[in-house]
Amino acid sequence: MMFSIKIYDKPGSQPLRDIHRKAHLDYLKSFDGKTIFAGPFLAEDNATELGSMRLLDFPDRAATEKHVADEPFIIGGVQERPAIHRWRPGLPYTWRDCPRKEGNQQFYLHALDGPGSRKLREKVQPENRQYFKQFEGNFMARGPLLSDDGEREIGTVMLLDFPGLDAAKAFFQGLPFCKEGVYENPEFHRWRFGRVFDRLKVPVK
Repeated sequence: MMFSIKIYDKPGSQPLRDIHRKAHLDYLKSFDGKTIFAGPFLAEDNATELGSMRLLDFPDRAATEKHVADEPFIIGGVQERPAIHRWRPGLPYTWRDCPRKEGNQQFYLHALDGPGSRKLREKVQPENRQYFKQFEGNFMARGPLLSDDGEREIGTVMLLDFPGLDAAKAFFQGLPFCKEGVYENPEFHRWRFGRVFDRLKVPVK
């Protein structure tokens, strides 16, 4: 059962992040076999860490919640406000084998549908899927967020690989789900692979 986790950094927590980073990385490494993708999402300066996201394979929500509760960044006061949702992958990739061009930059979309938008999602979905065809080489991960029973699509998570911020923003702004108002307050951020989940080991700038 796949889950999406998004956790925000507390304001001013960078000194604590540095203190607890090794414990955090060791903790993530212990879940290597469960991890589809993991890494921090960033401000537009591509340096300020705003939080972290993970796509993980766990048996149930209780196991996922325990994973979050035992996270050293949570225990150490670095992070807060975890958001956990079931997720259905639309692509077969993980961090180990996803399409990715060296020199490109990565981006993260996390979007929940607005209230009462179920019928709108169904109406716009064919156009949204057609739009994807222009960008097949730019998707590392994509798939819908699901209701707790797994029956309804309630949002979207994507990880994207683009030459730069302008190209990524153009993709995001052109998404039919965005243009037609399916999403409510979608979050679009820079992103990078977590240090223990980066097969190319791109230096952090």
